Amino acid sequence: MSYTLHQLHIFAAVAQEKSMTKAAERLQMSQPAVSIQVKKLQDHFGIELFEVIGKQLYLTEAGRELYQAQISVQQSLENADMSLSQLRGAIKGSLRIAAVSTAKYVMPYILGAFQKQHANISISLKVSNRAEVISALRENSCDFAVFSQLPTDLALDYTDLMNNPLVFAAAKDHPKLGKQLKVAHLKDEALVLREKGSGTRMVMEELFEKEDMRIDPVMELSTNEGVKHAIMAGIGISLVSEFSLRLEKIHDQIGILDVEGFPLKSTWKLVHLRGKSLSPLAQTFKTYIQQTELTTSTYGIPTV
Repeated sequence: MSYTLHQLHIFAAVAQEKSMTKAAERLQMSQPAVSIQVKKLQDHFGIELFEVIGKQLYLTEAGRELYQAQISVQQSLENADMSLSQLRGAIKGSLRIAAVSTAKYVMPYILGAFQKQHANISISLKVSNRAEVISALRENSCDFAVFSQLPTDLALDYTDLMNNPLVFAAAKDHPKLGKQLKVAHLKDEALVLREKGSGTRMVMEELFEKEDMRIDPVMELSTNEGVKHAIMAGIGISLVSEFSLRLEKIHDQIGILDVEGFPLKSTWKLVHLRGKSLSPLAQTFKTYIQQTELTTSTYGIPTV
């Protein structure tokens, strides 16, 4: 083998940045030096690894194969480094978490509590919508993903992480606040919803379907913050994570409808692909979650 790990590292940077120039800036190298190393790789394999479409670089089929191999090699090296550190009596390395947006209200506290026990680790938490988290999980670009509603098209292992109670939120002057309601009493309410495919929307659609009620949102938004502001503006009601309402409840900006059977029980789950080889750090984190009581007080999560 006449190519080097350094060349693979440069190749991966170009693949991620889709630009020789941006990769050079990131690696603190000159653009010609990056181009030379990529050319050496292409000459070794005798096939083009990139193609130019417009002014942007894209991986060819061969390039995609090599990029996936580079990810595996890099992960193996990181795992080896963590394993050797563990033999020396220390846990080190990087933990990568991809989480759906509702989990952002609890994950920093959970990860912070874990990090206090392992000072030599770094943690990356990427909060995205459900589709992007599923993509990160499928592409194996994270150690774990966090969902409340599991994807059904992937073979997964999961561990319960934290209770995620769901409530119907309304503007603070909503006429049904303080009244005892059933889900059927909400059939004429204007609904504000997350985008199609989001976990809370999936729960709400299933709930309304059981009641033979139609979901016809007056507004769809791509973030929890957008949904909350639409509720406070009196545009409609919505099903949201109770954790997401902490500040609004403190400042009396939003109300929670008293609906029979609510708060609805839901649980965030720590997920990885079935058969995935967990690094020592990832396995340590999974064990920590499995052995830790799943409460707000355990992690120091503020509540109202």
